[in-house]
Amino acid sequence: MLSNLRTEPLILALDTSSKTTSIALAEGEATLVGLEVGFEGAASDRRSERLWGEISFLLAEAGRSLEDVELFAVCVGPGGFTGIRVGVAAAKGFAMASNRPLIGVTSLESVALAAAPAPAVCVAIKAYRGEVYHQLFSVEPDRPPIARSSPAAEAPELIASRLAQIEPLVLAGDAAGDVVECIGKLRPEGAVKSSALRLPLVVPPSRLRAYDVARAAFLRFRRGEGGDSESVSACYVRPAEAEVKLSLGLIGKKQQSTG
Repeated sequence: MLSNLRTEPLILALDTSSKTTSIALAEGEATLVGLEVGFEGAASDRRSERLWGEISFLLAEAGRSLEDVELFAVCVGPGGFTGIRVGVAAAKGFAMASNRPLIGVTSLESVALAAAPAPAVCVAIKAYRGEVYHQLFSVEPDRPPIARSSPAAEAPELIASRLAQIEPLVLAGDAAGDVVECIGKLRPEGAVKSSALRLPLVVPPSRLRAYDVARAAFLRFRRGEGGDSESVSACYVRPAEAEVKLSLGLIGKKQQSTG
């Protein structure tokens, strides 16, 4: 059992923004235990039902209870719309019920923090229909990543055109390879082999993303940022497909044709 004597806050972090749910328990920047569960097909419909059981299991493994948690952290997206809603709603419920602070961390911010300290870190995460969620950060040691652009969803070719002349550049995320490939196509033949231009450094995915959500939340909490659960909201970047269809009248037309 872990000692109850600690100087840093006990953090419970949730990330449900992808096809896996990851949960982490940390003391400050020190990770204690983590859990990752995959959801495919019909299992994704039961994610909210299973979440509490998974959290209870993780707390029991660490010899702690929900009452011991002093700071909650949640990934607010971008990512899967349904998963994000599940995670944000659960984290808000825990924080409000226990009167503890809650900090929302974007998936882009957590990946940037895990990459490495660098003046320019572009996070690229696969979205839908060939698009990529992306954002440019400056990452310094022991500080939350500093956003240098707004989060957006675009084709890899468009992202590459914006980044082609930035050096040095670090790319992170599961779509980083796609963006680097597009950057290579934009460079003059032979330029990459010379010292004139270098392809960006690609950092592979590292550990459980919930660990990085916890660390980002701690760094911001230590600086006096955030903490109000009411101010935490989902970061979808773009509307859900159902919302787009509704705005175009496609859902209404289908209903009328089947009515």
